[in-house]
Amino acid sequence: MILHSKPWINEDDRKAVAETLLSGMIGQGEKVIEFENAFSDWVGGKGGVAISSGAAAIYLALQTLAVTKSNEIILPTYVCESVLEAVLASGAAPVLCDVGDNWVIEPGNIEKLISSKTAAIIVPHMYGIFADVKSFKKFNFPVIEDCAQAVGDKKIDTIESDIAIFSFHPTKCLTTGEGGMLVLKKNELLQKARTIRDGDKKNISARFLSPMSDIQASLGISQLKRYPDFLKTRREIAGKYLTHLAAINMKLVNYEAKASSMFFRLPVKINGGTEKYIPLFEKEKIHVRKGVDKLLHRILNLPDKNFPKAVELFETTVSLPLYPAMTEEEINHCLNTIKLLK
Repeated sequence: MILHSKPWINEDDRKAVAETLLSGMIGQGEKVIEFENAFSDWVGGKGGVAISSGAAAIYLALQTLAVTKSNEIILPTYVCESVLEAVLASGAAPVLCDVGDNWVIEPGNIEKLISSKTAAIIVPHMYGIFADVKSFKKFNFPVIEDCAQAVGDKKIDTIESDIAIFSFHPTKCLTTGEGGMLVLKKNELLQKARTIRDGDKKNISARFLSPMSDIQASLGISQLKRYPDFLKTRREIAGKYLTHLAAINMKLVNYEAKASSMFFRLPVKINGGTEKYIPLFEKEKIHVRKGVDKLLHRILNLPDKNFPKAVELFETTVSLPLYPAMTEEEINHCLNTIKLLK
């Protein structure tokens, strides 16, 4: 079976982790600091705060912004369920919005949802498609940039908000096994986030969030060194897909979304969606997915009529396998099989 996603682990990665194991320092230490600095520099931040997961990074972001149960956080219904879980864990009330044609939210999706209780807006880059973060700054609320699915070129695809989160789960752009990071552009926010994660030195019991370990960070450092190759391979595979898809049906290619994507995933919009195409691709031993497992508004028992575009995309999107660990044989088999998308 060709998996929908798979980490790309090589001998350099295994060697990096082994060296840390042999060093005896396997908890939070110098490797974590090295990874925080290297990754923050990559995405254009002042510094990073490495933590146990992407969801924990969102929670830490909300704590850093001093969000309370009297606040509301705006986020799209079309995003991973763990984002909602992090908001609920913070005590704030989630306010869900629809998305635009390109799977990401737009300012028009949230204008009517802003209230005196609004404390922040979470803007995810879905499938590696970069949302226009700058366009949300006009609302004068903190923007939490969710980059769990979007890490681009060094110092080119930089974060646009003062606070951004990343995930290093095995299915993400690069991996530390498990883990995430909060990257910030203001020193005062950076220091506050580190204090929340690590606890006040005078009161170590205040520490309540799990940091990343040096073992995980060693893998992250190794992966980041190879990341230009990750991006190059993703773009090459995406280019082959796009050529074949255009030959089948030009409507299968969203050219606007393609222009702003680093190709973490390749979503295709087609009638029937995964309900029709998962069984067909499974017969060819290829795993395709919806992209998101659930719409958040359905979890909260809100009506579909308030989120028409998200519902449409949920029912029509097929996400194709696209990751650097794919072999030439796997790529060619996927290219030959996408003729099913008619």
